[in-house]
Amino acid sequence: MKPEHLHKRLSLILAPLAFGVLGACGGAGGGGVGVADGGIRGTGSSVGPVSGFGSVFVNGVRFETDGNVVSNDGIGFENQLDKGMILRIDGEWRTDGSGTANAVEYDDTFRGTVSGVSVAEVSRDGSPRSGTLTLFGQAITFDRQTVFSVPGGFDNDNALNDKLVRVSAWRTGSGYRASYVGVIENLPNQYVELEGPVSLHGESGDSFKIGSQRVIYLSDDVFRDGVTADDLDDTNRFVEVEGALNGLGDIVAETIRPADSRRFLGTEDEDIELTGPVEGYTPSGSEFLLNGVTIVITDDTDFDDISRSRLQDGLLVNVEGEFRGGVVIAEEIELFEGDSEVEAEVLGVGLRPNSWNIGGVTVVLTNSTLIEYDDGLTAISPGVSAEVEGIERRTDTEVYLEALNIEVEAPDGGDESEFEMTGPFSPAQRQGSFIEVLGVSMTIDIGAIQGDLTGCDFVEVEYEPNNGGYIATEIECED
Repeated sequence: MKPEHLHKRLSLILAPLAFGVLGACGGAGGGGVGVADGGIRGTGSSVGPVSGFGSVFVNGVRFETDGNVVSNDGIGFENQLDKGMILRIDGEWRTDGSGTANAVEYDDTFRGTVSGVSVAEVSRDGSPRSGTLTLFGQAITFDRQTVFSVPGGFDNDNALNDKLVRVSAWRTGSGYRASYVGVIENLPNQYVELEGPVSLHGESGDSFKIGSQRVIYLSDDVFRDGVTADDLDDTNRFVEVEGALNGLGDIVAETIRPADSRRFLGTEDEDIELTGPVEGYTPSGSEFLLNGVTIVITDDTDFDDISRSRLQDGLLVNVEGEFRGGVVIAEEIELFEGDSEVEAEVLGVGLRPNSWNIGGVTVVLTNSTLIEYDDGLTAISPGVSAEVEGIERRTDTEVYLEALNIEVEAPDGGDESEFEMTGPFSPAQRQGSFIEVLGVSMTIDIGAIQGDLTGCDFVEVEYEPNNGGYIATEIECED
């Protein structure tokens, strides 16, 4: 294990809301770990990305495990997992946010060499924030919620070119969205995996294509779990292929089975909880797909901090429901996509349990919060810098940011820390020379407002401490 990986693993162990970690945070912990909005409780299946360890946190629940993982991808034990990997857990969970896993399953969505990286957005330090990876001709998007495990860090668009990686991803309407991308250093380069819809079956012997990648199968013995050679004639059929590259760049299949969506299926009448991006939703409809599984919305479906009108393709959501007749009858749909950000100095512990005051914003950590430590840091503490993406929560008495991702960095050594936030906005949040965003009331500096805020749903604010309060130095509408 190289030092960079060791640091990464330490951050994964220390970052999540394991009970002992919060207890060490003094006033920030308050004892115990809360679970955002409870969730389904009982016996069933939970499929979602790992947010921490001790044992394993998935979909806001801390599952105790026996340390074993069911996988054929070179991962057999819990200590080989990484934050961001999409797991399926069968077991039971309780109202206190804990559970017991009877089985933990992991499967790569892709495994192979990156042939290209296209960066759409970079952070202030120039590192990629969003963009697209290409493997076997397949486009795999990444964003701020994608977890990267890259020796030396994913600090430029060349850091992954020609690297052998494993990718854990969700299916979208236009391709795939990565939850995890990790460089592999000890697996034969030719042993690869991919999935996608089949095409051009039989055009050149016993072969077909997934995207632009040609796959050869030498016998029917490679087919598994109900897939047959005849199924490859269906161009809407998604399959998973594992095999080895030959000298011509073709994949010689060792196994062909149903695509990764099989892990999102439940057994009849069981409770199930799934996280993934919306696909195929129309405002007039009552269904959408989540990684190939049909989600049915009924009059009894609760929408938590997201209205039905805000549902759209690509939006990351958490769905709780019952698996019935091959579909999931949704009992609750919750936003799992950040709508707000703050980048500022950590000023101290927050007013709510399990929270920090970051640039005046009360940032609440949950079991689903992903935390990354840079610059050798291993904990959040006053004086460090933090960049947070999360969901604004408003009640009658308070406003706070429920954190999905936190990146913790050492101070940059300058005289003053930068304070910047993006959050939802309505006209009522501006009163005369004051504006309130993410619960922070700020005086509006002369000339701070850039453009017209009429009809603006989100604003981006640069601000700074001022005489015990805050002053907004630049305000503009965030498209």
